[in-house]
Amino acid sequence: MTPTRISCIIIEDELPASILLEMHIAKFDFLDLKGKFMSTNNALGYLKTNNIDLLFLDINLPGKSGIEFAKSLPKDIGIIFTTANSQYAVEGFDLEAIDYLLKPISLERFSKAIQKYSKIQKTNQQFEKLAQAEIEQPFIFVKCERKTLKIYLNEIDYFESQGNYLIIHTEKDSFKTHQSITEMIEKLPEGFFFRIHRSFLIPLKKVSQFNSRSVTIKNKILPIGRLYSNATINSLQLFNSN
Repeated sequence: MTPTRISCIIIEDELPASILLEMHIAKFDFLDLKGKFMSTNNALGYLKTNNIDLLFLDINLPGKSGIEFAKSLPKDIGIIFTTANSQYAVEGFDLEAIDYLLKPISLERFSKAIQKYSKIQKTNQQFEKLAQAEIEQPFIFVKCERKTLKIYLNEIDYFESQGNYLIIHTEKDSFKTHQSITEMIEKLPEGFFFRIHRSFLIPLKKVSQFNSRSVTIKNKILPIGRLYSNATINSLQLFNSN
């Protein structure tokens, strides 16, 4: 799998060190060097108008040090510190830097730092995808037979009240939980489900057909209660017109 392209810049006031970094970067096709800067002041203007993934940041710089500059940066910018003095390593890692490279930087050591950043970047992307999936697929936790189950709302066909219990009918199975239909309604996000009867709560999008007395969900005919009839028909007609 081809790694995601990584935009980066070098902030280094020593020309030989800057050239060596540029040579190392050129050996990795997915590293996209956007610029080289001699001081943090010069780099700051660029960073204000351009999105950069990774900085190769010297610590001993004219004006503001690399450490102080790193403290002012957004957390989503990766930082690999470079310096000739190992005494700054602890402080660099306290800032959650990706790595700390001691000059002169070998290609092998540089490569390990890039691998570390790529691994962190991949993990962050996976977490973002999971978080997005949770947003796109709302769910509820339900206690069923001494277990707590995670049930995605888009998998629920309907809720059926039976005495002191509620049956959750899903696409693959049915689950029994000790709570009322009213208690379940209070837990559900507004707009996902609609009550059509004192014993039935349904997702409007799962209804395949309906009339004034019943709705059909996957060949299951569910009655519409007299008290819920007008609201149910109006809601179904409105839903189907959108």
